[in-house]
Amino acid sequence: MIYIENIETGTVHEGQDIEYFLDDDTMIGEVYIDGNLIYQSVDVTTESQLQLEFRKEYILEETTEVPEIEAGFLD
Repeated sequence: MIYIENIETGTVHEGQDIEYFLDDDTMIGEVYIDGNLIYQSVDVTTESQLQLEFRKEYILEETTEVPEIEAGFLD
């Protein structure tokens, strides 16, 4: 699960998949969580620059969910 919190507003987004998209023609970078646009930045030339700009405004926490072991599994 991915949790993203806007540092300024406190808005929280949750999802399973985060995607960074960079349009080379317009130099606009976008960040999506589960297909929903949550962030845009202009004058971005690389994906790493987009990630850096995004993390200046958002706290990103990724957790790994471990499936529960069924009763009797180890017997």
